[in-house]
Amino acid sequence: MFSRGGAWMDRLVMLLAFAVLVAVLAEYPGGGDESAARESIETEEIATQEWQAAFAFETVDLQATREAREEAADRVPPVYIVDGERVENRIRSLRERINALRDERSAVEHAIREALLASTSEQSAEEVVSRAVHDFAEDLSERRSLFHDLESPALLVPWLKPRMDTLPTRVFADDGGDRPNAAVRLEGPEPGAMEFAHLSELAVHAREGLERVLAGGVVSPGAFSGAAEARATPVSVHIVRDERSAGLPRSEGKALGDVPTVGDAAIALGTLLEERLQQQEHMEANGEAAMDAGRLAASAAALARLDLRDTLVHDPVTTANHRETARNAVDPVMKSIRRLEIMQEQGRPWTEQSRSDVRAYLERKYANTEPGTAVLASLAAYMIFAALALTAIRHTLPMVTGRRDAPRKFLHIALVILCAILVTGWVISFVAPSGFLVPVMAGAVLLAILTNARLAAITSLVAVVMLSIQYNHDWRLLVVMGAMALTGVLSVHTVRRRGDMAAAGAKATAAGLGVMLAVLLAAEPPFIDMAPQKLAMIALNGFACMLIIPGLLPPLERLFGVTTDIQLLEYSDLNNDLLSRLAMEAPATYSHSLMLGQLAEAAASAVGANGLQARVAAYYHDIGKMRRPEYFAENQAGVNIHDALPPRRSAQAISAHVTDGAALAEKHHLPTPLVDAIREHHGTTLIGCFYQRALAQHKAEDVSEEEYRYPGPKPQSRETAILMICDGVESGVRSIKHPGEQRICEFVNKLVDARAADGQFDECDLTLRDLDVIKRVVSKRVLTHYHHRAEYPELSGRAEQPPNVISMAGGTDP
Repeated sequence: MFSRGGAWMDRLVMLLAFAVLVAVLAEYPGGGDESAARESIETEEIATQEWQAAFAFETVDLQATREAREEAADRVPPVYIVDGERVENRIRSLRERINALRDERSAVEHAIREALLASTSEQSAEEVVSRAVHDFAEDLSERRSLFHDLESPALLVPWLKPRMDTLPTRVFADDGGDRPNAAVRLEGPEPGAMEFAHLSELAVHAREGLERVLAGGVVSPGAFSGAAEARATPVSVHIVRDERSAGLPRSEGKALGDVPTVGDAAIALGTLLEERLQQQEHMEANGEAAMDAGRLAASAAALARLDLRDTLVHDPVTTANHRETARNAVDPVMKSIRRLEIMQEQGRPWTEQSRSDVRAYLERKYANTEPGTAVLASLAAYMIFAALALTAIRHTLPMVTGRRDAPRKFLHIALVILCAILVTGWVISFVAPSGFLVPVMAGAVLLAILTNARLAAITSLVAVVMLSIQYNHDWRLLVVMGAMALTGVLSVHTVRRRGDMAAAGAKATAAGLGVMLAVLLAAEPPFIDMAPQKLAMIALNGFACMLIIPGLLPPLERLFGVTTDIQLLEYSDLNNDLLSRLAMEAPATYSHSLMLGQLAEAAASAVGANGLQARVAAYYHDIGKMRRPEYFAENQAGVNIHDALPPRRSAQAISAHVTDGAALAEKHHLPTPLVDAIREHHGTTLIGCFYQRALAQHKAEDVSEEEYRYPGPKPQSRETAILMICDGVESGVRSIKHPGEQRICEFVNKLVDARAADGQFDECDLTLRDLDVIKRVVSKRVLTHYHHRAEYPELSGRAEQPPNVISMAGGTDP
């Protein structure tokens, strides 16, 4: 009803809202003007008058507060960050060493083969292989600089030890005597088949162990001596890691004694690797006895230790920020000013403390006493404030709304909800003076559902500011109610179920409780004493809002004629009476509508339009065809009724499904966007088939093009325009022979360009960029639907085909 009013309705609603806002605010006129007194204490260097307290009050002790905050800052440990680049460099260095060992596989195999050929029957293969590997390890440690710093070449043996089942076996000469027989040849795997027994396993453990130790934080000796920054030596540090840390927390505090040096880290690395290897179940390979975990761990740790370096770097900026945060978290230390106590003597210089004392005194003075002239001044201030607030909301509408008809309707909704919140606050003030029971969050969530999140956020902020003024300028109310309102708005950005509203209410309540708890912790003792009561109020407020929102949403939808996503979801039920009839009376049209719904939703979502609205509109756009389904090609079974009709009569029958559908939709009380979509989805396009037939049968001057156009109107919204495009594409692409990617894309481009050239998009908000995006999305979706399957070739050249192979006619020989 509001959306159809003219400019006079806007002015009337604005005037009524202005009167309501001023009325509810004026019930709580604020304190008098203290600007003159404040100006004197802020600008004077020498006090021109004596300031004496007329009543006792508490004020901030600046020096004690400063000392308390510095003590809190001193307790903050210095921050060290784990240098991720250093960690990666050391891991990269370890990988180079391991890769160097892998590269020696052929050389190790060659050395083992030579040793086996040079062995005798009295030597076991394991003994020969072990000796060969040991000798090779010694040679490698001397030959490659990567291993010069290794404690002992023997530590390379577990890395280079081969799997015995990948080595050849020896064949000995049969001399017939008692002397050991010499090996004459090798049998079994060819050269190149040898595999290391433990290298891959040790590589994983060494790399993971080194990464964990380095990412955990390693410090060089004496590194903490410079972290105190002229403060007492810290007893703990705060370690920060980046996302590359190996499963470790992003930040943690540690005592200084728990931060390892490079030497401590070497011991920890060995212990870690031994524990991991002992826990590993697969300690045998092909039946041969595996090395004990201790020896493997020692070997892995020895190689990893070569890359142990310090990784902790002091971060003075973050340390300073943490200490500043600690300072700000300390509540001000209060001191008492007695009645008649002199806060500032006349003729003496102002001090920081005296200025603070007098400021606090003036705040209490003007809060406790109300001069008569302040009433009119406050009333005038509230009138100005209300006017500015309403003007701000009115002029921000073009920036926060996207539809042409939305600003007027949205303005009325916003003002009604704003006034409702403040009137409710005025009523509640008689029973709960604190204001924490006012359901601001309910109004914010309702506004977000009925309009959009941006307008809801702006209006909610205006509402909480005015509510705080209404309740004696209570900043706590502003913060808590503002947090609840904004949380509620952000939580209902997309509402697809009734439960989403309850979830938004629960989140907003949790946010309100959290902010209230923070306010309580920062408040003075009288307010803290009421903590249970305040928290209970917030919980009760949230529970009430969760009941109010679903209760008020349906009547507000009907009052303002707004169609929400929840309503659209209800009409998307395919068991709806209209859709069930469509499925029975025009099944091909029903199938077309379902396919069109998916296509339109994808296109609308791609350009930021309402995809749900586009999909549901597609379901209903052709319900008018139920009146005469046989007039439409998809529902014809071999006989085309239009062959016996004149072109003009056929065009009238085809275009009638638009008006018939709109009448049927209104009869069943479909939402306005769906009725509009039915009317607008063909716009005023030309029914080209029958128009061309008429031109062929009659002279051009005897054929009126207007008689062969749909009645319109042209699409007024992006969703309806997208529905027009998708309807034309989904119907027209069926006529393409052998639809391929190029043909489909060309068809889509031509159809969209033709609609644009015909002026069908002139009355909606689609841009050229939107049209390009729609073309791509629609082409891709249609191409996916009409994809070709691969042809399966026949098997030839065999007398008999496998029983699980099906011959495909038309196949080619492989």
